[in-house]
Amino acid sequence: MSIAPRLLTEGKRFVRRLGLYEAIAFITGFVLMAYELVASRILAPTIGTSIYVWTSVIGIMIAALALGYAAGGWVADRRGVLQDIVWLLLAATVGVTITCVFYTPVLSTVTLLMHDPRLQGVAASALLFAPASFTMGMISPYLAKLRVNSLTTTGRSVAGLSALNSLGGIMGTFLTGFVFFNFIGSRETLGLLAVILLACSWAVQPRKYRREHIVASIAVCGILAIQMAAPAQAGTVADIDTPTSHYKIVDTRLDDRPLRVLIMGPGGYQSGVYTSGTKDLAFNYTQKLADVVAAAPHKDNILVLGGGAFTLPEYLGQHYPGSKINVVEIDAQLPAIAAQYFRYEPTPNIHVISQDARTYLHTTTATYDIVLVDVYNDAAVPFSVATHEYANDLYRTLKPDGVAAVNIIAAANEQCLPLLTALNDTYLSVFGAGRIYPLVDITNSVKQNIIAVYGSPPLSWADVLTGENPMPLPPGKTLTDNYAPTESLIQKCE
Repeated sequence: MSIAPRLLTEGKRFVRRLGLYEAIAFITGFVLMAYELVASRILAPTIGTSIYVWTSVIGIMIAALALGYAAGGWVADRRGVLQDIVWLLLAATVGVTITCVFYTPVLSTVTLLMHDPRLQGVAASALLFAPASFTMGMISPYLAKLRVNSLTTTGRSVAGLSALNSLGGIMGTFLTGFVFFNFIGSRETLGLLAVILLACSWAVQPRKYRREHIVASIAVCGILAIQMAAPAQAGTVADIDTPTSHYKIVDTRLDDRPLRVLIMGPGGYQSGVYTSGTKDLAFNYTQKLADVVAAAPHKDNILVLGGGAFTLPEYLGQHYPGSKINVVEIDAQLPAIAAQYFRYEPTPNIHVISQDARTYLHTTTATYDIVLVDVYNDAAVPFSVATHEYANDLYRTLKPDGVAAVNIIAAANEQCLPLLTALNDTYLSVFGAGRIYPLVDITNSVKQNIIAVYGSPPLSWADVLTGENPMPLPPGKTLTDNYAPTESLIQKCE
């Protein structure tokens, strides 16, 4: 039995056990919350994963729901027939299908016309997610109108519908985040949600308008089938969703050499490996981090925060077989992705810890000679690894003469200086000394990767490292867990 008939059969059984209107409330709550989670994943490759994206998605979808509630209540008071629920479910199905089909060109257009990620997020959410959210919002007051039989049971009837809608939302949230993204991608999840809504519409379909319903269902299923079979964009090797992130793997060229890169968003390449067979480090920031390790006085125990495609951990594992190398990477699936697409071959001295970097630093009792920090989510550093409290935990994990080397994307120009000085002063609020190594322009006037080295003064061992910016940075604002406006600082630096 194919997935659509199976969902329809199970849906009818569910309806009979639970009650027609309560079942619809449960299913629409399920789909809505799953849809919201998928929305954030769809926006990630082109707009990013900052708080701006979540603000846009949640704000626009709630606004669409509110308008849907108002419109649905108005129409239900004038009509209030069961067949309208069928049409609303079909309209929501079409809305989700449109999202599935058109999100790539819509996002490309939005990012081309707008440069502020806040405007990009709002515009993309309004175009892609508001129509289906509006339609699902209309269903709720319709259900209440049809469900209430007596004024004496109004409270219980409406409360039961609201409770089932919320329970469906909880189920949709957990299943999507914990299960769906483990096995299927964002596009496939959208297709599944459309099929669920379509099956629900058939579970409540009266005999009237059955022919029109069949035609609409065949059209939707055909469009979804074509979309799922569509080939990937040229150069794209894979689009992968995991419970923690979305990855695009692309074949491109760097300095006229073929390169395979890992992309987590619009900010650029996160990691990469040459496809010609060599394991040379491809990017200047990984090369500089390797130089720091080579120059450091001790390197028996090395901690790497952020795995990427695991090119740097593999390099360190091969060059320092006597060192113990721990890699903290929140995504437990990333090592397998790196092995499949980037030829990652872990050495016996590499140990991967699937945990959030901040959580690990806060709870570990291990100490290290070197900590390498490369925890960018796309081109944005998460605020939780940019604060004084985080720096304090980082300092605690270092041995007395240990060193922390941090990858920072910023500059010393007018737009980016507040970000750079805030990050630098936050580290210096805990560490005794620091040195700044811009990797493209030594004057640090353009936005670029910067390797910042922190430790106990005088850091004389770092004299062998080339490319230090001799100009001291002005004082900045120390970031804390209570106040760390990293998104606005990064936005000014764009």
